[in-house]
Formats: sequence, C-alpha cells, structure tokens
Amino acid sequence: MAPGFNIQPYGIQSMLKEGHKHLSGLDEAVLKNIDACKQLSTITRTSLGPNGMNKMVINHLDKLFVTNDAATIVNELEVQHPAAKILVLAGKAQQEEIGDGANLTISFAGEILQGAEELIRMGLHPSEIISGYTKAINKVCLSFL
Repeated sequence: MAPGFNIQPYGIQSMLKEGHKHLSGLDEAVLKNIDACKQLSTITRTSLGPNGMNKMVINHLDKLFVTNDAATIVNELEVQHPAAKILVLAGKAQQEEIGDGANLTISFAGEILQGAEELIRMGLHPSEIISGYTKAINKVCLSFL
C-alpha cells in the first residue's frame, strides 16, 4: 500500500468495532453452532457415569450448587446461544419425560455434532449429513422390530 493512502471500511465493516470477526457462509455459521453445542456437551460430559465429577454452579441469584446432575446444571446455566438452547431443551425434555438421561442426551448430541463437523470440513453439505443420520436412525429402528 502506498504511503498516504488510508482505506476506510465500507458497508457492515464500518459499523462494527475494530478487531471484530465477520463470518459469512452457511458452513461457517453451522460450524459456530456446532462449536457452541460441543462446549455445552463438554461441560456436562465430565459428570456422566459412576465416576462423574461434581460441578460447582453459581446461578444468577448467586446461589451455589454442587451437583453432577446434568439437568440441574443446564437449568442453572444461562445459555445465550440459540443452538445450545435447543440442546438444553432436549436435555430438559428427556428429564421431564423419563426422569433421567439429560446428561446422556446432551453428551450424545455433542458427539453426533462432532462427527458432523468433521464431515462438513471434508466438504459434505449439512443436508447430506442429515440425510445420512436419518437413514442410520431408520436402520437402527428397523433392527429392533
């Protein structure tokens, strides 16, 4: 760049703070959603099983909880990301319907999404991945009949 020239940002770039990251494209948005869900899954996964670790959670009212129950953990977390909220709702629905398994639900979803992330990075479209997962579900369900 020649001295004395200063290129000003334009469009959306001019409205955002310096140092921002502007993401575009379907793959980038999908990968950010997957990352948020994987982070939630990582939080709850370590409390799964007989050797699961307890978590110390402080809610918005400054009340302290020490628990290894994923349902309590996700109920007390203030999740802001829309995709991670859906994962929290899945865990809550599992807890309400069955009375247990919220941790398994969230952890299993995190693992499925991790596999999907690898496939997206290999170049598959999300709709192709969904189609593959649907075929796998149908095959598993038919094997139980």
